[in-house]
Amino acid sequence: MKRALFILFMLFVSGKVFATQQEPDILFYDNLELSLSTGWAHPSPLETYYYQNNIEIPFRGFSTANYRGHVAVWEVADDKLYLKEILIEDFDPNTFEFIVESFEPNEYGVEPNSCPPSDDGDVLADWFSGILDCYLISEGSFDSYLLYVREGIIIDMQIISEQDYDMIRNAPNKDALSEDLKKKVYMLLLNENYITYYFRLDNDEIEYKEQNCRLNTWAGRLSPIFGFYDNSHLNWPYNWENTEKSGAPNCKWLIKDSKLYLTGVELYSGLSFYTIDTETLDLTTLFNDKVIDGVVDANWVSGVYLIKHGYETKEDAGWPGYTFTVFNVTEYTYIRLEEGQLLESYTVPKDFDTQNLPEDIDPGLKQIIEDYRLPTIHSTP
Repeated sequence: MKRALFILFMLFVSGKVFATQQEPDILFYDNLELSLSTGWAHPSPLETYYYQNNIEIPFRGFSTANYRGHVAVWEVADDKLYLKEILIEDFDPNTFEFIVESFEPNEYGVEPNSCPPSDDGDVLADWFSGILDCYLISEGSFDSYLLYVREGIIIDMQIISEQDYDMIRNAPNKDALSEDLKKKVYMLLLNENYITYYFRLDNDEIEYKEQNCRLNTWAGRLSPIFGFYDNSHLNWPYNWENTEKSGAPNCKWLIKDSKLYLTGVELYSGLSFYTIDTETLDLTTLFNDKVIDGVVDANWVSGVYLIKHGYETKEDAGWPGYTFTVFNVTEYTYIRLEEGQLLESYTVPKDFDTQNLPEDIDPGLKQIIEDYRLPTIHSTP
């Protein structure tokens, strides 16, 4: 237990220093203005809106300190999370100054699922489920505010002070903690699971024409396995709320005789930049009697997907003894699936320019490329 507590403490410390510190979102809570952490550890709740609705993110990064290209302003009222405004920073070449403009959520296509926006344009963030990692720095002290959110409703909130972290770190075991600190440790565990989950969403593997390829999947383009769970992270049985076993699914697919099959699922977890903790899951546990001869007929999968052909290499990570595994793309194949059946496919070289298509392009290829593109906030009703 002490090792786990130490890991949680180090997670808190390291989360503030990895890579370039990202400009936080703003959260108003109980008359306080909190900084809401964003970056590799926590996607902004606004980013998850576009991910979950399969919409192209409409912002562009304007600095290394803000890759997401915006600052969202949130408020907690009546135990509900609301998006109030979106701040966009741009550079004025005439004055050589940065200008910050404010937009209402609906100007960037954000609509709640369960109710209309308020009269002042605030939007209930009922699409968001996860952990908000906020902090307040005042008079030299650092307090963490962790908010546990499910479909826009605040389920729990814990304030964790520097003194709390010291007590947790130095506790010999869980039983030595007070009930109040045990609740805070539980929230830290949820936060670690949430960080790990989004950090480990990655490209699936797929065997296509006897080649080991990659399927273009991650946070923004979900793996086809999520279709089996209504494209809801909360329905995935090993999401961040599972404190016994949590992680992101990484799938192995097979296209054989023009049919898509799921042949294996690994649970990805861990926070190392250099290695991934993996565990092979039993397909029968996930799919019951759908498993036949060791594979699952993926007949729930429809849509256009992108296959990456290529090969893996090990590259120096710039740290003695550590390497990165890199998949080097050689070409791409667009495939169209209907209830797991392969209807058509088109292969193009890796440098094929999808933004400037030639006039004599095959109409079928042109159509499948257009169908693969994510809709924008302007083209989505």
